[in-house]
Amino acid sequence: MVIFWPGTTVTAHVTSSSFSDQTARQTTHMRQSNTNVLTALMTTSAATPAPELPLLDVDFCGECLPFDQTSVVDRWKHVFTLFRSHSSGDLGSLRERADKFFPIIDPILNEYDIPSDFRYIPLAESGLRPKAVSRAGAAGYWQLMPGTARALGLKVNSRVDERFNVQKATTAACRYLRQLYDQLGSWSLVAAAYNAGPGYLRNQLRRTDHRDYYRMSLPRETKYYLFRVLVYKEVMSRPDDYSAFLTPPVKTAYQAWVDTHQTYLS
Repeated sequence: MVIFWPGTTVTAHVTSSSFSDQTARQTTHMRQSNTNVLTALMTTSAATPAPELPLLDVDFCGECLPFDQTSVVDRWKHVFTLFRSHSSGDLGSLRERADKFFPIIDPILNEYDIPSDFRYIPLAESGLRPKAVSRAGAAGYWQLMPGTARALGLKVNSRVDERFNVQKATTAACRYLRQLYDQLGSWSLVAAAYNAGPGYLRNQLRRTDHRDYYRMSLPRETKYYLFRVLVYKEVMSRPDDYSAFLTPPVKTAYQAWVDTHQTYLS
């Protein structure tokens, strides 16, 4: 008996990607030797249909996501589905870290008059893991690059790295976010600049006749960045609204019994 999950490949003198394809090819391409017969029985439990992602009113710092744009809906569903596949099982520990660090982060955001939605940036950047370091060299809760951190007044050297101090790193990040807003005048553009860099974003703005993050030509990571931040906001702030979608689907087992004695498939 061979038990496999949809999407995997099983070899039992059969090379097709799904058992239904195998059965179809067996009908026309199977050659039998003497009285040897290939018999196959496939038992399938009822598959659990994937739940539909609810399209609720979602905003970032008061700027509503324009779900009337197909590309926005597609990006939202794509990022939410990725979160469902890779991060939904970590929600419990994410909430624990948020409960620990948001009381430190929120007053600093308020001090710099930065909307509370920016509390979710370190969740998207580092998962609020104290020792997070990227391959590019960004580090800490807010994933600041060394040069940016030093320019914002943090100590970064061989003996001390204040990017790992949540209070100091948040203060530096808030100074940076405030500077970006004073230059760009849009919180969604601030988030994009935080990801892509202010120089790059300013160059892109010069090449377009609008200042709409959702319609700008941006690198793939930046194009999806704000959506990633908002997924964390949504699942953390109103989990009940998304609980059905975030519940992992029940995998369907296919059971196949195959007698391959002197049976050949062309």
